Amino acid sequence: MSVRDNTVLGGKRYFLICVIFLLATGCSQSASVKNVQKQPVTSTMPEVSTSTIKSLSLPIKYNNKKYGFIFSLPADWQGFSIYTTSWSGGDKNGKQTETGPIINIRNPKWTQAKPYEDIPVMVFTIDQWKSVIAEKLIVSAAPFGPSKLGSNNLYVFALPARYNYDFSTGYEDVEKIIGSNPLKGY
Repeated sequence: MSVRDNTVLGGKRYFLICVIFLLATGCSQSASVKNVQKQPVTSTMPEVSTSTIKSLSLPIKYNNKKYGFIFSLPADWQGFSIYTTSWSGGDKNGKQTETGPIINIRNPKWTQAKPYEDIPVMVFTIDQWKSVIAEKLIVSAAPFGPSKLGSNNLYVFALPARYNYDFSTGYEDVEKIIGSNPLKGY
């Protein structure tokens, strides 16, 4: 077999691999397109000035002066509410040794009939957090502890383990909010 024949065979193999790749990716894309539901297009949206759009797109800020943090929320959380609960933790033997607050941010769409996912922010002192990290203070039955959202000089703010395992309405929105690093300690 000559070098030219080898090159032609290599080119055919390359072409065949490309065709298989295109067919495979095309099939996977068409399969995912079938699962997408089309939304009706309406033109009934009222005319909005540019200044109104800018004010609607600004994030809402919840400022907790007691513990020193600001939590940013999207505009559709306008009218949110706050309620406080508490966490408790103990040693590995189950003896309760520490407690602290949980600041819960509640979606304004929440109702008794249709609860939405809350955003719970656990508040720890610096020493409590060091104990959580060292696994000397257990604050969850989960095999992992809370995840840190932010801190300041006095407190660490964290999200409880498995806070969204009930998959309440809006849990995906809360995950997006949490993913945007919304908490800033001061």
